[in-house]
Amino acid sequence: MLRNTSWDLPFTDCGEGLDLLPLLINGTFCAGVHDGIMCWPPVPAGNTIRKKCPSFHGFDSSKEAVRKCGRNGSWEDIEESIVTIFKTNFAECVIPDDIDVFRRFDDQARDSALAMSAVALSLLILSLLSILVVFLLYYCILPKFVNTILHVRIHKTLFGAAILDILVKMTTHILLLYELNNISFLNSVFFTEFVCKFLATFKQYTEIVFLGWIAMESNFLQILCKSEHLGSSGFTIYCIVGWGLPIVPLTLWVVTLVVDHKVQCWIDHTSHPVMWVIDIYKLFILTVTFVFLLVALVRLNMKEYRDKVYDLSKMKYAVTLTFVYLGIVVCSCALVILPKHFPLGEHQAVQYLSVIMTSLMGLGAAIVYAFANKDFIKFLRHNDVRMRFGKYLALNVP
Repeated sequence: MLRNTSWDLPFTDCGEGLDLLPLLINGTFCAGVHDGIMCWPPVPAGNTIRKKCPSFHGFDSSKEAVRKCGRNGSWEDIEESIVTIFKTNFAECVIPDDIDVFRRFDDQARDSALAMSAVALSLLILSLLSILVVFLLYYCILPKFVNTILHVRIHKTLFGAAILDILVKMTTHILLLYELNNISFLNSVFFTEFVCKFLATFKQYTEIVFLGWIAMESNFLQILCKSEHLGSSGFTIYCIVGWGLPIVPLTLWVVTLVVDHKVQCWIDHTSHPVMWVIDIYKLFILTVTFVFLLVALVRLNMKEYRDKVYDLSKMKYAVTLTFVYLGIVVCSCALVILPKHFPLGEHQAVQYLSVIMTSLMGLGAAIVYAFANKDFIKFLRHNDVRMRFGKYLALNVP
């Protein structure tokens, strides 16, 4: 049996080279495996196999990755390897300028990642609880006729989008904490390929949908600034724009990754050039939201519209508060987008600030659109409302 020899095989993808299986049946061999980045075929014991490096950010596809099959028929760790992922030696693959991408996952960096995920999870739980409280108040306290008002329906849908966004982020951080606590981060696969790709896709979808509903709310505010009519129709159009329009850039993003980023779990997908499709859409939403609020402020200061507004001070307060929240959202998005293209993102302070601000966006929505909403608070203080809520609890608590 050959030992410590280079065994170059014509494998370029999973499942190829099956004609060699008869040679393996009667001998000891290492079973085919996926290391989280690329497929490796069955290999006779005591041999070393080499394959072309995958084509993605930080790797030189002209080089080769290496795996070693031990004499007992199990894959072995390759000693003195700078970059080993699930017993695959990618040392030759890594472009020298990008070697820090892997070195950063030392013990200190892993502890930092654990701390950031723990902080993010705590803040996301706080955001989720605040949104759920708002949902309870809206559905259990507000009368049916109030819940049919278009503005209230927009608020409730915005809260629903926020809950989805929070749940996806919580799932991501929980899985990350599990991986960091149990297995070396680079030597493991997060979960099944379908699940992690779906989670990556759904995470992008919920983020842009949440931003989209903030834009919907801002649009309705600028409409209120020229008319006191609250309205009860038109919600279908808002849903098509809020839930449906994000599918367009998301589909382009997914299709491009499927064709051009053949990596399990789409590792390093945020550094792929096509990520600009999502980032540009986010920038578009934020710009549109800013324009809506700016138009609202202009109208509130024009006599032509000011006299039509039911409560001028209340509208100015609502628009100003939303403007402040938009500033927080813009900063949060900037802390996520800009570090991908500038070295600023390597600083730990930036990473922590990004985690904190993005995790608190749900809490901010609850504060701006409910807890700081003067009409909502005034309604909650009404005696009839407190009686209605007490009656609801009495009827529904076992």
